[in-house]
Amino acid sequence: MRGLDSDMVYGYLDLLADQVQATERELNESRAKNQRLQTELQRGKAELQRVQAELDHHEQAGARVNDQVIQMFSQAQLVVEEMVQDVSRDARERIGQARAHERKIVAEAMDTAGQQVRSYAQTAQEQMQSIVNSFATEVEHVGALELGAHPNDPLPDEPRDWHSHLQNGNGPGAK
Repeated sequence: MRGLDSDMVYGYLDLLADQVQATERELNESRAKNQRLQTELQRGKAELQRVQAELDHHEQAGARVNDQVIQMFSQAQLVVEEMVQDVSRDARERIGQARAHERKIVAEAMDTAGQQVRSYAQTAQEQMQSIVNSFATEVEHVGALELGAHPNDPLPDEPRDWHSHLQNGNGPGAK
């Protein structure tokens, strides 16, 4: 009657914390994969730089640069540029997926919390209705009794004394 069950709330918060941790793990895994891809990109760039240095060495030495070497250099540069684009695209997609997953988890958690709050409110309302109905039955029972004191009458004669009488557990149905 005083609010939500704290054990259930803390249990639900623990569930949310677990979901957030799972999302963080997935995000960290995505970041680790992105880091590996960036490392591969760095290797590709290093390879490109090595090829460029080798080409410069051949030019400085006066070696003849043939069309195949120039073509390989261009292809390597295109491959690296494609790798950079692929890595960037993959990183953006993974970050987008992680954000979408995070939004989905938060939406599901909010939906679940709303459902639980509605369920708790409905249960509280049903309990309150039961109490009101029980009280109404008792009031009808008391109203049916004669106004004079009866030997079996559990209520005091004065209505002002009824409240304390009922609070002390001396009312109808008290054991």
